[in-house]
Amino acid sequence: MPIELTNLEMSPQERAEATRQAQQVNTRINPNSSEAPNELGKESFLRLLVTELRHQDPTRPMEDREFIAQMAQFSSLEQMRNMNQEMRNLIRSSQSSEAYSLLGKNIEAFNPANNTRVTGIVSSIRIQNDQFTLMVGDTEVTLDQVQRVTRGPLGGAQGGVHTLPPGQ
Repeated sequence: MPIELTNLEMSPQERAEATRQAQQVNTRINPNSSEAPNELGKESFLRLLVTELRHQDPTRPMEDREFIAQMAQFSSLEQMRNMNQEMRNLIRSSQSSEAYSLLGKNIEAFNPANNTRVTGIVSSIRIQNDQFTLMVGDTEVTLDQVQRVTRGPLGGAQGGVHTLPPGQ
C-alpha cells in the first residue's frame, strides 16, 4: 500500500500551536534569554530555519533561491544587531565625554518637572543605569537639563537651587 504525500503542510492553527510549544520549551531551556519575547533574534531565526527545513515537503524541497534569500536575511539581521550595539556604545561614550568635560565647570541647568534652576560648579559625576548625572552641590542634574556652561562664576552667584515662579 503506497503512502500518499498529498497534504504535508501545517495549517495556521497547527503552526501557532507548534510556535507556542517551541516558545515554552525555549523558555524552559534558556529562561534568561537576552532576546525580547516578540523579537526575532539570530537564535530564533536559526531555529525557525532548521524547523522549516525539517518539515519541508520532500517532493518539493526548498528552492536554492529561497534558502539564499533567508541566509541573506539572517546575515542582515546579524549586521543590524551589531550596528545597533555599536551605536549604543558610541552614544554612551559621547555622553561620558560630555559629562566629564563639565567636571569643575560652572553650569546653569533648568528642571521643567519641578520648575527649578540650578547654578554652581559640577563637583562629581554619577553613572546609574547608563544615565549620567552631574552633582552641583547636593543637587543632581541630568545632561539634558544643562543650559549654560562657563569657566567662571555665573553672574557672580555662589550657586544653588532656585524655584522659579510660574511662567518664567
